[in-house]
Amino acid sequence: MIEVITSRRNPVVQYMRALHKKKHREDSQQFFVEGIKLIQEAQREGASISFFLLSEEFDYSSFFKCSDKNIDQIKTYRLSSSIFNDISDCCSPQGIIAVINRKDTPIADILKNEEFFLVVLDEVRDPGNVGAIMRTLDAAGADGLVLLGGCADPYSPKTVRSTMGSIFRVPIFEVDDYKGFFDNLKKIDTNIMVGHTQGEDLFLWHGELKKIALVIGNESNGVSQDICELASGTVRIPMTGNTESLNAAIAASLLIYEVYRKKYYS
Repeated sequence: MIEVITSRRNPVVQYMRALHKKKHREDSQQFFVEGIKLIQEAQREGASISFFLLSEEFDYSSFFKCSDKNIDQIKTYRLSSSIFNDISDCCSPQGIIAVINRKDTPIADILKNEEFFLVVLDEVRDPGNVGAIMRTLDAAGADGLVLLGGCADPYSPKTVRSTMGSIFRVPIFEVDDYKGFFDNLKKIDTNIMVGHTQGEDLFLWHGELKKIALVIGNESNGVSQDICELASGTVRIPMTGNTESLNAAIAASLLIYEVYRKKYYS
């Protein structure tokens, strides 16, 4: 059943405005995605959709016909174009938003495995970088993304868009106590591998591959010294050109895929 909303004061509209803020996303354990492709990805991966919002101009009948057979059981609100555009985060809204219930996987479920590959972000602040790294992890079949304090919110609209659907496949873990986290990794013999400009040549590195936590640092300052001191070792991407560093997402991709290559093709 579709409920029509005509007022900007409607509680659903107010809720959506609040959902643009990180605190409300955390309190509600929900986030939202926009556009047909991302919503189809959510359906394909079995994400828990709380409700839909549609612009009055959106061809919802065609969309619902080609969507999951249970989609008509999800609460749906139809809004005027002007109200919809007010709550959209896109410059060119496609006319459909889905509010998603977060799926939280305990990190203990990953750490109990005999083998795993995690990527840890230390104050990576750009949402586009966080989203791009998540896409690379998805492509490489890694086991999860760990965000330490100071990282961009993985559930912000910009980050979610940049994941291109990978947010529904890659487990996300947000960690406040980084020392406790790394202590736990060490107790189970995890190779804590830090990307660092002064590290060992990545392509010559032959570290332990069974349990890996690859740490990627802040766009400007790299990985903090405190975390470097907790590392099993550091690696660098060799560069023969004149640039001093690479974009965080590009550097992460190279590091991730070299670990992937060594793990499965060496």
